[in-house]
Amino acid sequence: MALVTIRIIDGPDRGKDFNQMAAPVAVGREEGNQIQLNDQRVSRNHLKIHEVDGTVLLTDLQSTNGTKVNGESVHVWQLQPGDLITAGRTQMLFGTASEIAARLSALTTADITGAVRMYVDEEERHALYQAWKNYGCPTGNPSDILLAKELFRNPGTDPFEPLQLLFPPNLPKDLLPQQAAEIEALLLYVHLRLRYLLATVHTAPSAPDSQDNPRITLSAAQWQNLVDLQAKITGILAR
Repeated sequence: MALVTIRIIDGPDRGKDFNQMAAPVAVGREEGNQIQLNDQRVSRNHLKIHEVDGTVLLTDLQSTNGTKVNGESVHVWQLQPGDLITAGRTQMLFGTASEIAARLSALTTADITGAVRMYVDEEERHALYQAWKNYGCPTGNPSDILLAKELFRNPGTDPFEPLQLLFPPNLPKDLLPQQAAEIEALLLYVHLRLRYLLATVHTAPSAPDSQDNPRITLSAAQWQNLVDLQAKITGILAR
């Protein structure tokens, strides 16, 4: 059974801790949720954190304002210690201090060649720093001290950036042939849309007295095709 730890680091309920709660954990504004939030931008039943075959998942419950993880809108997401969950004005840090420290330690030796950074804005990043201060060394808790050491292993760098890296995902195992074919077709469709978009790219030199890099133009129609594709995939995931 998965145990869920959530610390609310920003929003109306800032400072509340929910430690080692047995999954599933429901989050929302209405009474009856294991984590009840006093945030008017949060839906009555906003999201749930549950376990499937040993994996901890977050599922948005068709909330009005949506759910973000590490700054990106998600509908179903595999949670990792240190993930930043945003619902309405509320920001929640997932995982215990020791779990986050262990993940940070593992990431220091991970191959990040193919990883891309998820988007976390400055307000969210500031909340993360405040969370560390609340977690931090003054408590004397060994796991908090370990987290502090991992966060500030390399002074001058963003200590939270490794937690927001998205690595190339593995394809699901034991897919039916039809399901495997559907995923391959989707990936090929996205690849082709990107290929056609990139084929329209042209560079134009900047003005002689400008310090800017050369400008890039691309086909508005091909760009709109890609935007429409993103909306379509998001709609499918939201069902």
